[in-house]
Order: sequence, then structure tokens, then C-alpha cells
Amino acid sequence: MSIENALRGLTAGIAVLGYVSLFLLLQIRTTPVSALAGIAVLATAALAVAGGRPAVRQLLGRGPSSQADTPEWWLARLEPAVEDAWNAYADLVLTVGLWAISVGSFGGLITYPGDDPPFGLAIAGFLSMVCGLISLGFLIDSRYE
Repeated sequence: MSIENALRGLTAGIAVLGYVSLFLLLQIRTTPVSALAGIAVLATAALAVAGGRPAVRQLLGRGPSSQADTPEWWLARLEPAVEDAWNAYADLVLTVGLWAISVGSFGGLITYPGDDPPFGLAIAGFLSMVCGLISLGFLIDSRYE
């Protein structure tokens, strides 16, 4: 595998991880807007490196596919945008990143200073843990192809 393919895979994994974490943080509704904006900028920059301008346009719903083929939900448009750049490195970044989100969420629950911690942290922790395990399966499967 060339260095270019490895870089595209790493940035594709970072882009997907960024948008998934952005979605989870938007659901929790306790994250500052500046942090959300920073994650969105980082994920968009990684998407631009991984797939170029066509990938960003496809995420925005302005890609080359017809309007009938374009999903309504912005997160569903992410998979086709990074499909060409996805490889084992992207699976690795996604797996490790999802587990880091899970550990961070559970750590936030444990160290929450108030009496009533946000329930969204538990949901984000469990979803990230399960999705990380699923991603691990794809990572292991790609090693044997």
C-alpha cells in the first residue's frame, strides 16, 4: 500500500470519526458551540484531504448523483463520500477513535461534579463502544483479504 493510500485512509477515518462524534455531541446538547465548530472544521478538512472537493460536495448533497439517489440525512451521505478512500487504516482510526469516545464518555460520567450527570454521556459511551466493536470486526476482516 502506498503512502498516498495510507494518508487517504487515515484522513477518511478522521473525517468519519469527526462527523460521528459531532452527531453524538449534538445529541448530548452540553457541548459548547466553539467545540462543535472546531470538530466540524477538522472533519471537513479531513474529508477534503481524503476525497477532495467532490467528497465535500457529496456530503453537502450537491454531488454528481441524481437528487433521487441522495439521502436526506447528512450523516448517510458521508459513506458514499469517503468510499473511494476507505481502507484498513480508516478502520483502525475509526475503531480506536470510537473506543476513545466511549472511555471519555464513561470518564465524564464518573467525574461529573453534580448530582445528576447527563444521561446522554451514557448513551454516547455505549453507542461508541458497540460501534467500536463492530468496526473492529471490519478491521480484522480487512486484514485477511
